[in-house]
This record gives sequence, structure tokens and C-alpha cells, in this order.
Amino acid sequence: MKNLIISIVTIAAGFGITYYVLDSVFVPKKDIITSIADESSAVVDDNNEVNSDDTPSDNNTNAIDNEMFPEDLDNYLASKENWKDYFKENIDLSSNFIALNPDGEEIDKGDFLSNLTSGDYAPIKLLSGEEMYQLYSLDDSQNEISESIKDTSKIIYSYYTKEGTRLPEFNFTDLNGTKFTTENTKEKIIIMKCWYMDDNASIKEFKELNNLYDEYEAYEDVIFLSLAFDDPSDLKSFLIKNEFRYPVIPNQRDFIENEMEISHFPTHLIIDEEGYIEKMVGSVEELKETLKKMSAPDISEEMNQ
Repeated sequence: MKNLIISIVTIAAGFGITYYVLDSVFVPKKDIITSIADESSAVVDDNNEVNSDDTPSDNNTNAIDNEMFPEDLDNYLASKENWKDYFKENIDLSSNFIALNPDGEEIDKGDFLSNLTSGDYAPIKLLSGEEMYQLYSLDDSQNEISESIKDTSKIIYSYYTKEGTRLPEFNFTDLNGTKFTTENTKEKIIIMKCWYMDDNASIKEFKELNNLYDEYEAYEDVIFLSLAFDDPSDLKSFLIKNEFRYPVIPNQRDFIENEMEISHFPTHLIIDEEGYIEKMVGSVEELKETLKKMSAPDISEEMNQ
């Protein structure tokens, strides 16, 4: 009898232990799903809390230290007139500047200029020790500025894409009968102007270009040339009243527009000793600045030796 009681107690104890273990391990499916959902919610909340500090706001499209922007940036972008004044005083897109995207990351100059042609950005000079421009996102209220930037940057971008390319073969004869060819100008630096008589901007540059010609005329490895649209007789009459010291090549509209693919006037080119276009710019001011910065060859140093 005693043994029977012991057996019953043992079986009861075993059953109780088994029920406890199974109840702990096999949680009902509904409870498992609820538990997972609660844990997922906690993770999402944690992630949101972490990411809220790292994710830039929608309004911060020009991600760079604001201290590097000009203090009066809003004023410069308030009107087309203000922007033109700022651009003239601060921006030289033909220079060898450091280009930054809207996030403040350095990018290729060609990509920078290409982005400007969209009209979505303005080039802003940063307050740094270097020539550094950043793309600054424009909004819909700045359409006039956008159009102005598009027009300017398309010209400069077209110049940039031609730099490093070879000047087309040529065989020119100027108004005095002097011949200039691809062959006889080898190992010479050519400073060239493309223009036509009815373009006022081209004519206004004559005085400064004459001074530039006088400055570099003594340097035997520099040649000045000017290619004009117009007929010889018209040019001769015109130049009697408008002195221009560059050798003038008449009847060059086809060469300028079709061979060189130039559509903006005036256009100035610097061609190196091997016949490659080293620089293209749209004004005498940019031309003079470029010549000052030329390092190979340094014309100014050579002339002063």
C-alpha cells in the first residue's frame, strides 16, 4: 500500500513539472505576434529618435557651414540687379576655382558648370582663403536670376568644353597681305579675338586690346590675330576711324561659326605652342587676368628678363 501511494505521488509530481515546462515553452501564437509587434515598435521608436538628429531638414538644401556664405547672401539673391552686381564683383567662372556641390563636396569644374546651365543653382563664392564656389539651390521666386545664370553659364560651359582641343587647320591672310597658317605659327602662342563690326561690345574693347598688344608685342613668340565676319573693304574703312592694332583677318564668319563653333561675341582665345586651345573667355578683362595667371609659359617673366 505504501508503495502504491509513493507511485501515485511520483506520477502527479511528474505531470505537474511537465505541464509547467510546456506552458513556458509553447506560448500561444497570438501572444508571440503581440510580443514581436511590441519589440518592432520599440526598435522603430529608437531609430526615429536616433535619426532625428542626423537627417537634414527639407529646408537645408545647401549643406555647408553657414559661416562660409556671404552675410548679405539673401540680399544678393533678392533681385536680378543685385545678383548681377554680386556676380560681377565676386564670380569668375573662367578661373581655376574649387567647385563644390550643394552638400559642400568637391566636384569636377565641368560638372559644376553643367549644373549651372540648368538654372537650378547660383554660384556662391565662399568666405575662404581659396577661390571656392558652391552651387546654391534657387527657388521659384528667383526665376529672373535663374535665367540670367543659365544664359551666362551656357556660354562659359561651351568655352570650357573646347579648352584642350586643337584649333582647326587654318590659312589666313590679313588686310595687309600677311599670311598666318597652322604651319608658320607652330611653337607660337596665339592670342585671338573673334568679332564683327556691328557688335558694340567688341568695338568697346579696342582701346584695352591695343594696350595689351603694345604690352606683349615685343615678345617674339606671341602672335595676335583677330578674325572678323566682314569684307576687306568695309573693314578698312571702319578701321580708319576705329584703331585696332591686331592683324585683322576678313571674311571669317564660316570659320568662326562652323569650324570653331563660336556664337558669342566677342570671344578671345589663347592657343598654346602646339595648337591647342588653352583658354576661351568672353571679355578683355578675363583675357588680361588669364594672361597674368599663365604659368607655362609665363609671358610676363619672359618679357622682363
